Amino acid sequence: MPEPIDLSQIRALTWDIGGTVFNWHDTIKDEVSALAASRGVELDPAKFTNTWRRSMFVELGKMRAGELPRTNADGLHRMVLDELAAEYPALELTPADRDALNTVWHRMRAWPDAAAALARLRERYTVVVLTVMSAAIAVDCSKHNGIDWDAIISCEFLSHYKPDAGAYLGGLQLLGVEPSQALMCAAHPGDLRAAMAAGLRSAYVPRPGERGEGKDPDLSPQPDFDINATDFTDLADQLLA
Repeated sequence: MPEPIDLSQIRALTWDIGGTVFNWHDTIKDEVSALAASRGVELDPAKFTNTWRRSMFVELGKMRAGELPRTNADGLHRMVLDELAAEYPALELTPADRDALNTVWHRMRAWPDAAAALARLRERYTVVVLTVMSAAIAVDCSKHNGIDWDAIISCEFLSHYKPDAGAYLGGLQLLGVEPSQALMCAAHPGDLRAAMAAGLRSAYVPRPGERGEGKDPDLSPQPDFDINATDFTDLADQLLA
């Protein structure tokens, strides 16, 4: 069990966005489904979507290990889409089609409770994106959903990508905030535990259905996190109490 958190010492809330703030699965699945229907192709759009997302993180891991040239999430998504196009030849995705489909990541829908809770939290805290997504994805999705931040920090600006400790520490250095003064907020335990290892505090907000129906991992509260919340409204209530 961590030591009880003293919220008066917390200055910044750093946020994962892909899955935590934005519902990537349903957004991408719906657009892939519409594309397939427009071309008379039968496929499992949820499988396509999950493969695209999962494979992007595989390539990100290779990049972090120095096995691929450094690029951002847009480049990684596009790279994986070339592989998917080969796996789904019936879609007949031209390079231009792939470029267009790749922009769907810039239109991810926010979870319904996100905008209002984040606006409440900005009244007390510095509320900041800290993401492996590209800056353009973070900006475009935020504008698309009417969400405001105090800052957007993409790992493409930093020397490291999450979950490397240098990503969390580099983001906080830009803010002039010590790790003990920052609370990492995410739906992904791995992200939170990496942040904790770098000295940040942790807030777990699970997102049922993030990976699609029946794909949820264990979403029960985790005793090693400083805060467990049921949703963004609950998290805001706890942080503003």
